[in-house]
Formats: sequence, structure tokens, C-alpha cells
Amino acid sequence: MSGHLFIINGDLNQVACDAVLIPTDGTVHITDSWNLIMRGKHAPKSFGKKLLMHIRSGNGQPQIWLGNVGQAGSESDFEVFKPTVREFVKQAVEQLRTVSEDDRIYPWPKRRLAVNMVGSGDGGGSNRKGELVEGLVETLDGLVVEYDVDIVLVAFGEKPYAAAQRARRRLVGGDTRIAYYWNFDELSSKDLVDQAQRLAKAAIDNQLVLFIGAGVSAGAGLPTWSKLLSDLAVAASMDSDVMNALSKKDFRDQATVLERRLSMAGLKLREVVADHLDRPGRYALQHGLLASLSSKEAVTTNFDNMFESAARICGQDLAVLPASPLETDGRWLLKLHGSVSEPEKIVLSRSDFIDMPRQYGALMGLVQGLLLMRHMMFVGYSLQDEDFHEVVHEVRAARGGPAADGGRGTVLTLFRDELEQELWADDLEVVPMLAIPYREDLQAEAARQLELFLDLVGYLSTTSAPFFLDLTYSSLSQDEVELRDLLADLVEVTRRSPVDSVGYIVNRFLSDLGSGAS
Repeated sequence: MSGHLFIINGDLNQVACDAVLIPTDGTVHITDSWNLIMRGKHAPKSFGKKLLMHIRSGNGQPQIWLGNVGQAGSESDFEVFKPTVREFVKQAVEQLRTVSEDDRIYPWPKRRLAVNMVGSGDGGGSNRKGELVEGLVETLDGLVVEYDVDIVLVAFGEKPYAAAQRARRRLVGGDTRIAYYWNFDELSSKDLVDQAQRLAKAAIDNQLVLFIGAGVSAGAGLPTWSKLLSDLAVAASMDSDVMNALSKKDFRDQATVLERRLSMAGLKLREVVADHLDRPGRYALQHGLLASLSSKEAVTTNFDNMFESAARICGQDLAVLPASPLETDGRWLLKLHGSVSEPEKIVLSRSDFIDMPRQYGALMGLVQGLLLMRHMMFVGYSLQDEDFHEVVHEVRAARGGPAADGGRGTVLTLFRDELEQELWADDLEVVPMLAIPYREDLQAEAARQLELFLDLVGYLSTTSAPFFLDLTYSSLSQDEVELRDLLADLVEVTRRSPVDSVGYIVNRFLSDLGSGAS
């Protein structure tokens, strides 16, 4: 199976990958927007005659290439940027062959590169973003096949993200070609395209609520629950026999024992957990794909802050409940079990879970309401997870019986388990990525199939609305020129409408169609 082009709305500084292309110009002027990824790195003062410069990074970090893409003016076509993009992929693939699996952030089945909308800002193509993104998507789509590599196109904001998806839609053609473009593994479930279309419709209708488990963060190199507890046992100086016996206990009881052992060493369990999980920097591709969906509501039992990082793009804020219920146009994340930002409130031990209904009853009520009224999509959970059982049980209790037709949530799993599907049949649509029982040797490949699936949901649920009235993307809306021109006239008519008028409301709607600043 060949490589794939993924598209997310995100920040190139923070995406977990093997290699990244940072755009600059002939004077190697690196703008402040790249301070995060370039921290501690030193760039030469000139490219000379080269298109690229490789800045070596340490283990567990993306390798960096600086690309000389600066052009004068604002009318440059993608053809002037194409050689740099192609050379980056060529050089990165060659160099990454020398990097061992242990030195990567995560053992993705294919090498993973990331690029942004090259040339669309100060690079010289700001007035021709439509043509630029079409050329970039077409080129990257060819390169993933040519080099058998995965590439993540990272758009920064809703406009470029929607434009990139529109460009890909033109490349893919009709829906009959989706199965060809999203080339799922031969072992994958046969209904993945149909399932993605069903979830995309829920997203478009603003009915999709995300429920994010620990498996999502594993793709950024964070430990799974079992690995985290094992690491904590080492920190508590437990010998191998005790660790083996402990691993057979419920994870809440493991946390209770570890809390006692760590306290004997003068350590606080929740602070140690926060130290393990509060890593600055890069979120997983799954975080980026989920945050790119149009859903405004999400719930997580994770402690880390990676989804928050993925969701706070281009000035968008996110209310994190219960800590900071800010006004954010309705976008919020409910952290059911606490956060590394407030270690003392993390829910870990048996007593913590017993206290939850009393301390966080209102939050559990919110989750119940969401599951009753919206379509919840669970990602990153095992069907054996106690967290997962807890939430679904609460919904069963609130509902008072089996879900009506179409009222079930969806859980995305990596492998098929016939008995688990039967067990959850009244509550959930179980969608396994691979139609086979669990195989450890296929774990990473199954996770990649999930990424492909989420990429397809994003593709199917993204409309042209965010950029439709932005003339720098006009080449992407040539099939609706008449409508675009009529709406553009309305922009002028309503531009100075007072706030108590219908014109003001219409102008706000037109702003959502891209009539405002880029």
C-alpha cells in the first residue's frame, strides 16, 4: 500500500513527524512564527546555490529542512515553489533511511513528512492562493506514491484547510473514486467508506461530539496506560515480581498502591504523572485530524494537553472545562479526569473514582446529555477500558433502555472482536479498522488505518464555505462564479449596517463565507 497525503488544520511547529519543511528566503530570514520548532537551532546565513538546508535535530525530534521559497511580489505560481518541495521530499526520504526506529518519535509504518502552504504568506503567492494550493496538493499527492511516504499538509486556519480539501476534491473526482484514493489495507473492514460518510454527515449537521482516549496520544510518543503505570512502578523502586503482580490489578488499584509507594520515597503520584505527560511540543496526527473536524464539543479522559494544542489554531480559543469556561464561540473540551495543568485534581486512584459522582456530578450530567442528544464518536479507547465502560453505563442509566435506531454512538477500534461487538450492540456502532482479531505485529498499521479513516471523515465533512468569498482563492470556486459575485455585491451593501439591522446579521454570515481578512 502506497503513501498517503493527509490534510489537517494545524500548526507545523507542533505536528509529530519525522521531517518538516520550514519556508524561508534567500537571506535565510526565519520569521518569529517558527520560533518553537527552531528553538536552539542555528541556521547558516546563506543558501548559496542550494534550494534547501538540513538542520539536524536530536533523537525523538523532527529533522528540519529550510527551504528557499521566497519570491518577490504576490502573484507567484506554484511552479516556482515546486522544485523546492520535490527536493525536500527526496532529501528527507534519503536521510531518514539512516534514522533508527528507536530514534523516531513513534514507529509509524511509513516515514512521515510535514509541509505547510508553501508560498501563501510572505513567500510571493498570497494573491494566488487557489492556484497555489491546487498545485501543492497535486504535487504532494504524486510524491507520496513516488517515494512511498506519508505527507501531512498542515494548513494554518479554516480558509486554507477548506481550500486544500477543495483542491483534493477536484483531484479525487467523484465519490466513486474515494475507495481508490483512500487505499485502505486489504485486511481493513469493507464498510469504512460508508462509515466515514455517515460520521461526516453528523459533523456537517453539528451533531458529532468527540470522545478522546489515551490511544490518540500514543501517536505522539506518550505512554499508554499500561506503560505509564509500569514507569511509575519503576519510579517507586518496585522489583520485577511485585511489578508483575501489580500489573494484574485494576488500573485504579494499581494507582492506589503506587501512590503509597511513591509517598514513601517522598514523591507525589499526580506530580510524577504530570511530569511524564506534560511534554512541550508535538501532538499526534490523530489530534490534528480530530481538531480539524467541524465539531465544537469534545470530551476526554486524557490528562495531557495535546488536543488543546491541536485545537487552538490561528487565534481560535478553546474553553477547557471545568477549569476555564471561557467564551469561545461554543468551542469547548471537557477533561473528565483532570489535567496535567492542575496535577492535584487528576483522577487516578480508586478513591478518586469513588468521589467523582459527588465532586463532578454536573460534568457527568453534561456527558449524559451529549450522548443522549448528539452522536458521540469514541476514538483511542479499547472496549475493555474502564473509562469507556463508565461513560456508556451512565448513558444507559439516563436513557433507561437500548438506543433507538440511529441513536447509537460510534466507537472506532483497531481490530475486530465479535464478542465485543455483540456486547455493545444496543449502545454503539463498533467500527474496527482491520477486520481481524488483535495482532501485536499489526498494531502500528491498524493505527495508520485509523488515521486514513479520520482523514476521509475530514475530507467528506469540509465545505468550501470558509474561503468562498475570498478572491485570492477564486480559482477554486469557478463553478459557482455567478453565486459568488452576487454574494460579493451583498458584502458591499451590508458592510456598514448597524448592529440592530438585518444587514448586520447578513454581513456576519458573509464573513463566515470568507469575505473578511485572510
